[in-house]
Amino acid sequence: MTYLELQNVTKTYGATRALEPLNLSLERGELVTLLGPSGCGKTTLLRIVAGFAAPSSGRVMLEGADLTHLPPSRREMGMVFQAYSLFPNLSAEDNVRFGLRVRGVAALEMAKRVDALFELIGLSEARARYPHQLSGGQQQRVALARALAPQPRVLLLDEPLSALDARVRVGLRDEIRRVQRETRTTALFVTHDQEEALAISDRVVVMNAGKIEQIGTPEDIYRRPATPFVAEFVGTVSRLEGRVLESKRGLVEIAGQPLEVLGAVGRAVGERVQLYLRPEALSLFAPSERLGANLLEGRVTERSFLGSITRLTLTLGSGDTLTADLQGAQAEVFVLGSSAGVEINPEAPQVVGIRG
Repeated sequence: MTYLELQNVTKTYGATRALEPLNLSLERGELVTLLGPSGCGKTTLLRIVAGFAAPSSGRVMLEGADLTHLPPSRREMGMVFQAYSLFPNLSAEDNVRFGLRVRGVAALEMAKRVDALFELIGLSEARARYPHQLSGGQQQRVALARALAPQPRVLLLDEPLSALDARVRVGLRDEIRRVQRETRTTALFVTHDQEEALAISDRVVVMNAGKIEQIGTPEDIYRRPATPFVAEFVGTVSRLEGRVLESKRGLVEIAGQPLEVLGAVGRAVGERVQLYLRPEALSLFAPSERLGANLLEGRVTERSFLGSITRLTLTLGSGDTLTADLQGAQAEVFVLGSSAGVEINPEAPQVVGIRG
């Protein structure tokens, strides 16, 4: 049986529809991330699950029980917010104890849970400190422990890392995933950070304008985007437009050149398509070095050193641009203004049909 289920949920504010009818289910122990740009409806959806907002229509189900009209206090869900929301007048330990005291948990059981949680988050030495004596990352760990202390049926996390600097954010996201796995807690995580979503999720729900664009594993979302929005929102991508020349081989005319593309096999001759290319789908070489199929030629117009890789932007004769990532010394020969041949892996591009 599905553990948490949203059935035909919508949300309107006057004439504005924040959420189109959507359905989503989570299995027990799964971490699912709602990913999308600001204003796409992901936080609204999380608030509906938590009980802080009521859906205009639809139902929230947990283990077959209808929670739609229950207040947050009766849903047995833990919440971790972006702004930590710790009680400033309570120590870290008392913050974690707070929910247990409200629920009347026995003293011995309370002590066991608090000890175990501080051990789990690696802050046993800081339990007597007050929030202002903790770093941002430490405060968020305490907030996580406080949410987990009552052993919630579902853990809800609303942009919990966005207030932290980049280095702390990466470390803490891995900690959240570790803790979620060790406690086997079902979790719904909200973020606009695609790297964050891909790194920690069992499945990712990509949202746009109140709708679900795609639900899938991180690998599916990145490698097999279902819509143009998903292809362009998740990861770095180059887009080329062309027409199908031959259906059987998937031959597509792109920038005046015929290219074989596996994703175009079976499409109608003359159909207009958009080709989405990840940087790793491209191989670069000096134009004189290689001849053969699936080749384009361009000029290096942008060059960015990113540590382990160098990212190059190539402008083709058609005016289209491609982005390619090269490792280490491979990029040294491709200086600004130099010509480069581009070989496209025929199995890697994603093709989306368009009208016309």
